[in-house]
Amino acid sequence: MGQTLTEKILSRVVGRPVSPGETIYPEPDLITVHDWYVVNFDKSLQELGIKKLYDASKVLIATDHEPIALNVLSAERQRNIRKIVKKYGIEHFFDNGRGGHGHIFPMEMGYITPGMFVLAYDTHVTNYGAVGCLGIAMITEITEVLGCGSVWIRVPETIRINLTGKLKPGITIRDISQKLTTDLEADLVDYCAVEFGGPALKDIGVDGRMTLCNTPLEIGAKTAIVEPDISTLEWLKGRVKDSSKLSLMKSDPDAKYKKVIEYDLGIFEPQVAAPPRPDNVVGISTLKGIDVHHAYIGSCANGSITDMRDTALILKGRKVNDNVRLIITPATQEIAAQAAHEGLTEIFAEAGALLTAPGCGPCSGGRIGAMAPGEVSINTGTRNDPGRLGTTEGFIYLASPMTVAASAITGQITDPRQFL
Repeated sequence: MGQTLTEKILSRVVGRPVSPGETIYPEPDLITVHDWYVVNFDKSLQELGIKKLYDASKVLIATDHEPIALNVLSAERQRNIRKIVKKYGIEHFFDNGRGGHGHIFPMEMGYITPGMFVLAYDTHVTNYGAVGCLGIAMITEITEVLGCGSVWIRVPETIRINLTGKLKPGITIRDISQKLTTDLEADLVDYCAVEFGGPALKDIGVDGRMTLCNTPLEIGAKTAIVEPDISTLEWLKGRVKDSSKLSLMKSDPDAKYKKVIEYDLGIFEPQVAAPPRPDNVVGISTLKGIDVHHAYIGSCANGSITDMRDTALILKGRKVNDNVRLIITPATQEIAAQAAHEGLTEIFAEAGALLTAPGCGPCSGGRIGAMAPGEVSINTGTRNDPGRLGTTEGFIYLASPMTVAASAITGQITDPRQFL
């Protein structure tokens, strides 16, 4: 019996063939933790009497949830993180201004390659699936991984999604990924690996693949991954030390899937996730005209250079509505620099948008660019549950960068196709 891509990666890691449902203790190739949990894992390790990490060379820490200290407590936490990094001898530390969003810049810098296995604190490590890397979140159990080198997981079943067709003008991968969250049944996806492939994949770049791999987590998937292809190798070329050693691991033709789904990209209108859940997705025509006060473009779901270009396409020559504040957060330093090089940041500034430091932006919990009670936000963040942007008395809609930009211009939820 053949294996899926996820099963192949886990088999490589444990040194023998694995099967869905089996409990294993795989040692990751890389462990990632963001700035908001470093002090916590250090405290837990001290309580356990652990004075050194199992393998500090495998650990990568990113300052992305709060790239700029907002108060004295924030500054103290960042100072403590620097001390902890030195104490444990962690070399892969990306402090303020050194990297950006930890679910994206490690791919840019060549840390992440096809066939790798990564364990992380944060749920959206599945972004790494965009280049064929298997990323699984452990949340607080990442402390055990740091101290012991591994922790148990159950080998997930795989759901295969074959993408077909073509995107229509004004429809983006974010629209597709959001519609997928409502078209897929949560009971079906629970604790599964979602694997993307199919003929339409050739037209989706790594930026779009990150968005695809980001959203299945919101309906209970364990991980998400894209079959690497020539586009993957082209994107990684120049980012890794020796691209000739990269391999395109794929699922076997006779691999057993929990379910195989053919999914057409040719949907007819932009999609919006309405409060209070990211899977409460409807066509934009049912929501047009709702007033908005807060708009945000960024996050690990949509902070790429492609997203910055889509935003500029809508904003160029136009102004943000007087009743709206629009916040734009490039995901990484590299993306911010490229946006400046292409003149995109000038377009943002002239339109009246606010540009923030690379990282999570408001999506990290509203510490930057929070909402006031009663306000409506439309943004490209990962979740829209009450309190995600500070107040529990606000209303959050999730949409593509084009839809968010168009809505920021009109002051109402707006179909971006009228601006194209």
